[in-house]
Amino acid sequence: MKKAVDIYMPLDAREEPNRVVWPVASEQLKDIVKVVKDCGWEANVLNADKPVASVAEGIRVIQRAKGERLIDFIAGWAYPDFTVTPLWQVDASIPKLMIGSSIPDFPGAVGLLAAAAGTEHVGIRTSRLFVEEFADHDSYRGAIESFLKDGKHEEVLPKAVAVEPDAAARKKAKAVKARLKGSVYGAVGPRSMQMWNKISEADFLRIFGIAREGFDGLRLLKLAEKVPDARAARALNFIIDEGMDVRIGKDPVKHLTKEMALFQMKVYFALLELKKQFGLDFAGVQDQLDWIEHYPTTDLTLGLLNNKLRPETDGETFAVATEADDGAALTMQTLKLLSGGEPVGFNDLRYWDPRQGLYWFVNSGALAPYFAAGSHDSLKGAWSDRQTYMYFKEGGGTSSVVVRKPGVVTWARFSYRDGRMYLCAGRGMTDVPSEEQWRQRSAKCSPDWPHWYLRLCGKIETRINSNHPMTVCGDHLAELKALAEELGIPFECYDHMTPNDPRMRESARAEQCLCA
Repeated sequence: MKKAVDIYMPLDAREEPNRVVWPVASEQLKDIVKVVKDCGWEANVLNADKPVASVAEGIRVIQRAKGERLIDFIAGWAYPDFTVTPLWQVDASIPKLMIGSSIPDFPGAVGLLAAAAGTEHVGIRTSRLFVEEFADHDSYRGAIESFLKDGKHEEVLPKAVAVEPDAAARKKAKAVKARLKGSVYGAVGPRSMQMWNKISEADFLRIFGIAREGFDGLRLLKLAEKVPDARAARALNFIIDEGMDVRIGKDPVKHLTKEMALFQMKVYFALLELKKQFGLDFAGVQDQLDWIEHYPTTDLTLGLLNNKLRPETDGETFAVATEADDGAALTMQTLKLLSGGEPVGFNDLRYWDPRQGLYWFVNSGALAPYFAAGSHDSLKGAWSDRQTYMYFKEGGGTSSVVVRKPGVVTWARFSYRDGRMYLCAGRGMTDVPSEEQWRQRSAKCSPDWPHWYLRLCGKIETRINSNHPMTVCGDHLAELKALAEELGIPFECYDHMTPNDPRMRESARAEQCLCA
């Protein structure tokens, strides 16, 4: 009798994304099942008729699992706790493999990384595999075969480079630790889309000396309603006058309407009022899913707050993370302090091209306009478009750019493993695309959202336990390691080469050859 592997398929809580993604996922599933059968195993698909769309449904579906192995197939954006809590119900001895669809069309890879944040946090051990060409069975048959045979699939990675903080790095780390201590973080709303990105009040205080304040979205709404129409109009006119391309239209389903943009300006001032009232130093805003079911998204708002040039500016950024991601907000504030107050990028690790060594950081529209060209004196190069209707029924504008500020970039992320916080980081170089390159890359990958293309110094997709790596310009790797040591938490470097390594230039030349 053949051994059986159970296949479990979670997706979104929203009907429209599932309607669009599920037909593609079903075809990809057929290929996975064929590969499993070719390996001599029986595939038992737990929910072949429709995706899991809630935690409760996931718990019910996972009870059908009877096999010796479990595959969690994530074909598009999937709420992380549709994976984490159901997988917790499965016996810990059952080997588990998460497969993420890495086609650029849908954020399946993002869904896997977001789920890994939770599985690693609570100690559920999983292997991970990303597949783009599902019809090319030979490209991933070996990985599935090793998982079925040995109970795990691991990619062998090069040895990480040594990171040795010097006296200057340690001095800066001490200064940043001192500035974090006694600061106040404000989280607006509960966790976003069942994501595992929260930090408890106890850990904020115990590790960093930071107070964590929590606010209901209703408080933010009521503050926004108090903002005069004229003040919101002046703010909208300001960003347009400073060069941002705000793409106003009249059809609320297809276009960013003026009413949506004005509401976002009111939320901008409401967050500044919340900052003033409670002495906030940095913040996170839930946005998805509760807020966006009733009001325009906050992405344009947050992108501006993370910029120095903004309406009624004090000349400083106010680091605010979308999706109420505590770990992202904390990382953003840390990178802001290490960089001397520069803007920090909020990103999703959306796609990567292994042939070109190129990573695409693409989030749903809250990147500071600064990154368009590295200017604090203009918003040119940034635009605001209506958010994708599939995810954002009430619309609202993005804060979008194609990052064309060249140079070294540091990414970082505070995460959890087995209930303990750690800090991981690495570096890369911004790949500045031509207009044609950007259009080709983004054609099937959310062209309305901000895009940051990076040649990273190491493979991060097999190790990072988050879908949200934060980025800042400059090399701050040694300072981050020194800070982790100051805080008494583990540090992980994922670089296997340095930004000036000849191999970085070779990967850029390889892309030029592929494009020629």
